Amino acid sequence: MTPDPPTVLSLKQSFLTAQTRLLSQPVTPTRAWHSNNNNNNENVLPEKAIDDALFKLNHRLQQHSRRVYAPQATRHVAEQIDRLYWNAAEAATSAGRGHGEGDEEDDDETAEALNLGADLADPSVIATLPLQWNPSSSSSNPLEAKRYAELAAKLHALAERKQHASARVARLRRMQALLEPFSPSTSLPSSSSAAAAAPATTADDDGGGLDGVQENLVTRNGAVEAELHRMRMLLARVGARVGKLKEQGSGRGIGGDGGESDGAGRLVLERQGGEVEDVEMDEQRKLGLLLEMF
Repeated sequence: MTPDPPTVLSLKQSFLTAQTRLLSQPVTPTRAWHSNNNNNNENVLPEKAIDDALFKLNHRLQQHSRRVYAPQATRHVAEQIDRLYWNAAEAATSAGRGHGEGDEEDDDETAEALNLGADLADPSVIATLPLQWNPSSSSSNPLEAKRYAELAAKLHALAERKQHASARVARLRRMQALLEPFSPSTSLPSSSSAAAAAPATTADDDGGGLDGVQENLVTRNGAVEAELHRMRMLLARVGARVGKLKEQGSGRGIGGDGGESDGAGRLVLERQGGEVEDVEMDEQRKLGLLLEMF
């Protein structure tokens, strides 16, 4: 278990807890009192009466300690002491700022003092902390000055790491917001019942919303590439069939002579043209049915 940080609140609470523990110890007569009682021949107190009185006294003492020296009360007193320390520091800082004249060292301490309620986890507040102890008091407290320098250097390093981590988190969140539309449908939150009950035509018109974005991207060996390959094959087959029908129609029309042959050729071409149009419509219908299957 890690020890509590050496703050005013923790130190005062531990001190009060130790003192209340001493006050809650059971009372026992000393050896001098026992010897004096035994040597007194006139009014000797029996041991049973002494034990009964001590039992009742210790019982009352334990009840009093549990009611008066409860952990909540000790914590409350420690918080009041901590608040008094903060108020005294704020009053001293305000007084130092209010007086224009004074000792130079006091002015330096006032300038380096932190405001009440300052967030010590804020990197900007940590940057205002000096890296070294006050030279005027470091000579009298060398161990505290050394410990303060180590903790201040560690705190500045952690604040710098926190700034880098915060910047990286902000950058990653911006990237996540930009890539949100391209996330697969499985990673998106489940839609509500109202969205599920919406008409299907709306989802088709919008391309399926965010769920359809990833499927519509052209990637190597993806679904769109395979579908385009099938489309090219079907278009090639349909184009070849239509070209053959046109060649057959033109060959039949060129075979005769004169006006009769021209009229017959035109009639054949018209019939073949109608057949070609029917074939094209049939192929388009088949192509539409085939595309609906995918």
